[in-house]
Amino acid sequence: MTALERLERTVGRWFGVSRVRVHPLFVALLVAAYFVGMVKQALLLFIFVFLHECGHAVVAKRLGYEIEEVSLLPFGGVAQLSYVRLGFSPKCEALVAIAGPAVNLLCALLALVLYAVGVIDGRFYGEIIGLNGWIAVFNLLPGLPLDGGRIYRAVRSREKGYEPATEEAYRMSIALSAVLMFAGLAALFAGRPHIGMVVLGLFLFVTAWRGRRDLRLETMRFLDAKRRDVGSTMLRTRALAVSAAIPIRDVVVRFSPDRYHIVYILHEDGTVASLVEEPELLDAVFEGRWLEPIASLRP
Repeated sequence: MTALERLERTVGRWFGVSRVRVHPLFVALLVAAYFVGMVKQALLLFIFVFLHECGHAVVAKRLGYEIEEVSLLPFGGVAQLSYVRLGFSPKCEALVAIAGPAVNLLCALLALVLYAVGVIDGRFYGEIIGLNGWIAVFNLLPGLPLDGGRIYRAVRSREKGYEPATEEAYRMSIALSAVLMFAGLAALFAGRPHIGMVVLGLFLFVTAWRGRRDLRLETMRFLDAKRRDVGSTMLRTRALAVSAAIPIRDVVVRFSPDRYHIVYILHEDGTVASLVEEPELLDAVFEGRWLEPIASLRP
């Protein structure tokens, strides 16, 4: 067993999950910190990233979720939740997302108290404030897979639907990554290099691009969780109106979490021909009738 595998297993026991992954970018950062004499700062970063993820994990477990995997990154981490039992809840997703930055804020406040009573000196206090502020602010940017992106999706998904809101959050990430990389390169040409900004921008772009590539798979996961949610009939109703020729696929991707959908099928003149309810559409999706027109569900 390698040292990295031992570290991942140890951290996994701390989180109470079977799979924890320390991202190679984090490992590279720790190695670089060793060679430039910044081991103390790197260890502090690891501690605050770990506490950030503890915030996500504790709140997720309190809400009844299972954590499939935790990835530790230099700017925070990613907690992959299991939605098989509970389904997708915008409120819960937002609460889990905000928990990480909230922990960093508490760490900063604790540092302020310790500095005020003379337990730590001004330099150490500045390091703690800087690291926690950086982790919290970066994670609150409104793009997936960052915490801010999850909050953004939670807010938008009820209005736009899960897949459109998710795609919107990934597009935001790509735009933010371009801004970060441009700012980092501009700083480099100005004689004040900020390689970290370029690296984070590039990382954000790659993860957002992969997320958009796998978006349909994530949508299917969402729909499967929604289909298994036996309590969906108790949720608020959301009505959609579509033409008879529209494929079933183009209807279900507009489904929102925490909503029970009734779809009105319209004639060409805009009058209502019939209606279809959510369970029938979801059954059709998982029967392989994804591309059939919605009118095929009615004789």
